Formats: sequence, structure tokens, C-alpha cells
Amino acid sequence: MIKTSVKSLPNAILFDWDNTLVNNWDPIFFSYNETLKQLGLKKQSNKETLKNAKYSLRETFPKIFKKDWKIAKEVFYKSFKKIHLKKIKPFPGVETLLKKINKKKIPCGVISNKDGVLLRKEINKLGWKKYFDVLVGANEAKKDKPSKFPLLLALKKISLKPNKKIWYVGDNEIDIEFAKRNKCYSIFVENKMFKRKDIKKKPDLILKKIVNLKLYIN
Repeated sequence: MIKTSVKSLPNAILFDWDNTLVNNWDPIFFSYNETLKQLGLKKQSNKETLKNAKYSLRETFPKIFKKDWKIAKEVFYKSFKKIHLKKIKPFPGVETLLKKINKKKIPCGVISNKDGVLLRKEINKLGWKKYFDVLVGANEAKKDKPSKFPLLLALKKISLKPNKKIWYVGDNEIDIEFAKRNKCYSIFVENKMFKRKDIKKKPDLILKKIVNLKLYIN
């Protein structure tokens, strides 16, 4: 962890989803490569897939698959829906963290570039709906992260405005950009795919593990 100026509880804590609260990359990697295969394109490494997976499908697929992007979208979702609920795994200590946030009565939510319907299915699968006051997935705002629109939509639902007492917690540089662009407090969680050495933008706080966030909400 790096030192931070956190001195009081936040007005709200908003999280990214994939690779922040849960591990669900395997279905993403599998479905993406299945899509490439069916459209006659070369298979990609997980590292290559990650470059695009940070953004929403509606942002990346038109660039990758051009005129066939809608067909690619159908193939991807067909494959993903078969396996994502079977493969999803919370990171250690996440539910304990969510319980603590809930106990402190801090508004809590998720803003993700995952399709909103699929996001809610995963949350329901884990039985976590009770921990979140607001959920915003891809395609639900005018644009997806890192634009301001998902944040404004989320905050409107909980009657707040962007400020440094809104914490946004994520696992990659898009999440840092999203928080900083929208004048929120940026918290980056190191993980197997993205370390502090991999990020160019400096967050307000770096955590080695998501569970360490508990130390800041006493």
C-alpha cells in the first residue's frame, strides 16, 4: 500500500467488477477466442485479449470485427452465457469487505464495462445484491467507462455528485482514468495481470489486495 490522505469515511464506494471483486476472466478469454475462431481470425493470447477487455464490447468489437461486429457479438455472448455463472469466483475476503461497508451504512455499488444484464446475473448468483445500492453495466449509460456517463447515472440513483469523497476501486488504468476524469478518489488494486509498474496514471491509493480496503473504513 502507499500512504494516502484518507481521513474520513467516503460518501460512497463504487467498484469495478471483473478482476476487482471477482475472477471471471477464463470465460472472457474462452469466449473471445471462440469468436475469433468462428469468424476466421487468429487466436489471441490472454495478454492481447486484456488490451481490449478493459473497454466495453460496444467500444471494441466494431474496431476489431468491422462490418461483422454484430455477428461477433452474438457468437461471444452465446459462448459466454454457457459458462460464466459456473466459473465466477469471488476474490478472498470480498464478501467480508462488502459486509463491513454495509454495516457502516456507506452507499456501495458497481460500475462495470460488462453488459448490465450479465453483471446482475453474476451478482445474483453470488447472493450479493443485498450489498449494492446501485449497479451500472455497459450499455446502460450514453457511453461506457472511462466516460463520465456511467458515473453520473450511478450517482444520480443514490443522490450524490462527483467529488473526492466518492471512491472508485478498480484493477487497471481505465479505472484510474475513469476516477480521475470524474474527480473521484482513485483506488487501484494490484493483481496478477496488472501491477503498479504497469500503470502510467498515478492513483490516489494502491492496494496489494482488495481485502486491504477494510483498513480504510474503520
